[in-house]
Amino acid sequence: MTRLFYSDSGNGQPVVLLHGFLETNVIWKEFSENLSADYRILAFDLPGFGQSPLPEKSPFTLNEIAGQINDVLVNLGLNDVFLIGHSLGGYVSLAMVEARPDIFSAFCLFHSSALADSEEKKEARTKTIDFVKKNGALAFTSNFVPPLFADPNHTAVSAVKQMAIATSEETVTHYLGAMRDRPERISLLKKFPNPILFLAGENDSVIPVKALIEQSKLPKKATIHVLTDVGHMGMVESPVECLTIIKEFLSHIH
Repeated sequence: MTRLFYSDSGNGQPVVLLHGFLETNVIWKEFSENLSADYRILAFDLPGFGQSPLPEKSPFTLNEIAGQINDVLVNLGLNDVFLIGHSLGGYVSLAMVEARPDIFSAFCLFHSSALADSEEKKEARTKTIDFVKKNGALAFTSNFVPPLFADPNHTAVSAVKQMAIATSEETVTHYLGAMRDRPERISLLKKFPNPILFLAGENDSVIPVKALIEQSKLPKKATIHVLTDVGHMGMVESPVECLTIIKEFLSHIH
């Protein structure tokens, strides 16, 4: 089995952080340092990103990625886990909860969605895969980051871009395919009995805020916050506000 890299700090209820596409667990540095005062924080590098190797079997599905992370949590003997997934990390989170709902006390979709890709989006991902195979990963990754921000000149753009351009061609193409082929998980939102937190960016060009508002109406226990003047990168565009929301949510579920 692929050995996954993750940071592990603090004590208390476990909080698992999953980064988005073309990121690493470093994106959560401020969150890990802040939350570890009261919680045990595990921030993973998804397979193929950062210090975690790609799965030996490819192509792979997001269900298989989810299974690898769940295996780590089970082997560590963790339960009552609060799971936070950003974008791609949210897609993986949904698959994790669907497979092992018994170990999660709540989860957060952070600029992420339970919907599957539309046919238009699937076609766009396939075209991007072909582009990357023809032109290399850097031709894609070097331009990927600025449009994710409400302000493309935000001071955090440079650091996030460095993560993106370090990503291998194989990781880029395999995850584009896995995201394209993921199923919708609306039924999970409806049946999950524990609290779900939605964090949406008012100016998110990737996950429309309206879609998350509609999804937030489906669970038995849901909370949604729309972040003003934020695009798709709330953890670095508005970290203080996001941390305040997450801490308040955690205090209410316990």
